[in-house]
Amino acid sequence: MAKVTIGGRAYEVEVRGDTVVVDGKEFPVTVRNDGAYMTVNSGGVAYRVQLPPADQRESGMQVAVDYRPFTVEIDGRLGGPAPRPQKAAGGGGAQRAAAKGAIRAQIAGRILSVRVKPGDAVKAGDVLLILEAMKMENEIKSPAEGTVTEVAVAEGAKVTEGDTLVVVE
Repeated sequence: MAKVTIGGRAYEVEVRGDTVVVDGKEFPVTVRNDGAYMTVNSGGVAYRVQLPPADQRESGMQVAVDYRPFTVEIDGRLGGPAPRPQKAAGGGGAQRAAAKGAIRAQIAGRILSVRVKPGDAVKAGDVLLILEAMKMENEIKSPAEGTVTEVAVAEGAKVTEGDTLVVVE
């Protein structure tokens, strides 16, 4: 059991295989390695989590969850083993092998608008496209500065979780 402090709030956390226990409440968790980040699914909700390189992971590290930065402090051992990351799923449609810089759908939905094209220079936080899911419009933003090398979807296309939307290198 470890004490994990995020944004000034402390939690008692323990990892038990594919379950994470937070303040006594159990959450089933799956983790998928998507290259530069991981997709952590808990209770049917997917989170995009970016960790520092393995050799820089320590208490007080900066992590990004759905592009929002957090400082995480860990006092003690979380337990183990941690949920095993899965490779990105393959499949048809826009879903394909993980490409470097691939930005993937975190939820199933329909593409309302595409705001970039191959060759466009983008900055971190620039809106790449709008994805409608559960009657909500979601801005899909670039996680980093780079150049759009591929737009894998078109306006009106239906996508499922894990489909490649755009590739930024």
